Amino acid sequence: MNQSEHEPSWSDYVDVTIVEFATHTAYLDPRTGTGYLVTPDPDLDIPAPDEPFVGGLSLHTADFRRALSHLEEDGWQLLYDDEGKVERAGLTVDGRTVVCLFGAPTAAQPSLETLRRALIALDLAAAVDPTTRHPDDDQPPDATS
Repeated sequence: MNQSEHEPSWSDYVDVTIVEFATHTAYLDPRTGTGYLVTPDPDLDIPAPDEPFVGGLSLHTADFRRALSHLEEDGWQLLYDDEGKVERAGLTVDGRTVVCLFGAPTAAQPSLETLRRALIALDLAAAVDPTTRHPDDDQPPDATS
């Protein structure tokens, strides 16, 4: 038996970086260049004030723009699907939307196994409800869903 069958090596661990903004939270795995942005509950948004000197953005919109600007400065961007829509990772267990982020991986081309572990770690860190995730392309759909 080899070492990986007995105990994990350092390369088996995923170090998820968490960046908290006012209402959004980013979960990032720099090694693979994969990440999530958890959006807030839309029912908790604070609308823009009616005063012209304050600005015209709600709290969530202003925080979303700030989060994306900060993340972009660090090399992270929203991931878009083939139709130009932001790629969703699913919903958190309390119903908030989770969108996908990507950046340049710090490791050389990560293996599919490394990416799989990163996505599992991101799902756990962001509390993504597994019933709301997109099915894996190589997995047949569950007959019970």
